[in-house]
Amino acid sequence: MQPYKGKVHFSTEDVGDSSFMSKKLIPFLIVILLVSTFLSALQFPVVGAAENSWTTKKPMPTARGGLGVAVVNDKIYAIGGSNNDTQLAVNEEYNPVTDTWTTKTPMPTARSGFAIAVYQNKIYCIGGTTGDSENLVSGFTGVTEVYDPATNMWQTKLPMSTPRADLCASVVDGKIYCIGGKKYWGFDPFYQELNVTEVYDPANNSWTTKSSIPIPVLGCTSAVLDGKIYVIGGSRHFQLGWDLATVGSNQVYDPENDTWSTRASLPTAESYAAAEATSGVTAPKRIYLVGGTNETGYNTVTYAYDSVSDVWSTGVSMPTPRLYLGLAVVDDILYAIGGVNGENWLNVNEQYMPLGYGTVPPELHVLSPENTTYASNDIQLVLSVNRPTTWMGYSLDDQDNVTITGDTELSDVSEGPHSITVYVNDTFGNMISSGNVSFSVDTFSPQIVVLSPENRTYDGSDVQSAFTVDEPVSWMGYSLDGQDNVTITGNVTLAVLADGSHNIKFYAIDLVGNTGASKTVYFEIAPFPTVLVVAVAVTITITVATAYLLLKRRKPATTKT
Repeated sequence: MQPYKGKVHFSTEDVGDSSFMSKKLIPFLIVILLVSTFLSALQFPVVGAAENSWTTKKPMPTARGGLGVAVVNDKIYAIGGSNNDTQLAVNEEYNPVTDTWTTKTPMPTARSGFAIAVYQNKIYCIGGTTGDSENLVSGFTGVTEVYDPATNMWQTKLPMSTPRADLCASVVDGKIYCIGGKKYWGFDPFYQELNVTEVYDPANNSWTTKSSIPIPVLGCTSAVLDGKIYVIGGSRHFQLGWDLATVGSNQVYDPENDTWSTRASLPTAESYAAAEATSGVTAPKRIYLVGGTNETGYNTVTYAYDSVSDVWSTGVSMPTPRLYLGLAVVDDILYAIGGVNGENWLNVNEQYMPLGYGTVPPELHVLSPENTTYASNDIQLVLSVNRPTTWMGYSLDDQDNVTITGDTELSDVSEGPHSITVYVNDTFGNMISSGNVSFSVDTFSPQIVVLSPENRTYDGSDVQSAFTVDEPVSWMGYSLDGQDNVTITGNVTLAVLADGSHNIKFYAIDLVGNTGASKTVYFEIAPFPTVLVVAVAVTITITVATAYLLLKRRKPATTKT
């Protein structure tokens, strides 16, 4: 089944004669108008909204189907599309907080059925139908145009290699994967579904081809979950002819290894539906598919897919049956925008609160203190919470909770081991605990006792040092006679010391950075004077010998009788 292409006619009724309005009512109505304007400008948070429920929001200014919707900085951009036989370039921004629409710079190329993706806060619009929607022979394009909401300007990039429409696009690791769609066929029915997977790299403005999707489809939709692309539903021709067969396939592409696999099919086959994934922050991580057609009519289905269990579940039906719509997700809340229901091109904007919305506990991480030892009694408590809170507190060493408003300092923490537990309540009433974080405080410097050298005189120039440290250390060293520190790993020999007075001091740094120093030890080097003693002995010997010889020469000779 193809999207409805017929023209839609609207009629209005006369609202009555103006004379029915009393002049006395005019001031009252002005007051009502001012109050209404004021209230509409207020920002009401979505707190306490029921999960698995639909709400009607302010309609889009321009009714259309086959549009693309994308989210940048929590604003939704509804771009392009068609209305009857007219291709549109309109670009309208929706603010979910204020429930207001603003017109932005239109897309350079008016078109519908294009792929749309966001990378680095820029919106990429790729391919689509640019010709008369009644003439499918014309107007399939590969044009790539990029919108920057920050500057409200468009740029044209390298076109897609295969001109096509009714394709889907998803972003993984900075690459845009354009999958499936339809291209000009050359004979009745003049177009055919594709199995093409082409990848655009915004960094270098280039296109490459990847593994083909196993089941070629057009009018499919896609979503990304945990780095994998889920291409869901769509239509295909099983034989020549205008009729399309709708499929419920769930084909999964893994960009990391360029492979395809199959997961659980849709409960009912759907084509020209829309899909998006919730992040798991305020609603469980799921892929949602809404609307579409299964060849019997225009649907209001809401399906949720759990990739872990590979199971589809059914949510509350969307209020307005339609296909060729856009779907956006902001803070895990879905917005179904535009589309066609067979009779009307729609400006409908309906908000869906997902299954389990508000039941997911917040994510809490204690960044400081860590499981380590600190050299200070003042320790920073640094937290990371992934969404707003109504209360935060901590318990130190199982004491009573202390309420905090954010990061704080734990002051005057005593020496030794400690544990801390942090608690958080979110705006939905969910509480989360960090669990025990263990840490220690050590502000004491290492104590060093010098055993050698001692405060005495040594008769040798080599002196063995010996000392003890009362805790593990990361560095040790000594300073001899006030000179630069010498790094050591333990006891060492102080070799070839000069004669005279010396002093030495030992240092150590413990594992948390505390520096300790020993007392200064003073000592002397005074070797025994062996050479001098020998010299004196030799001198005495020589002197004695000389004196003996002189006395012997002077002794008179003996006379014989």
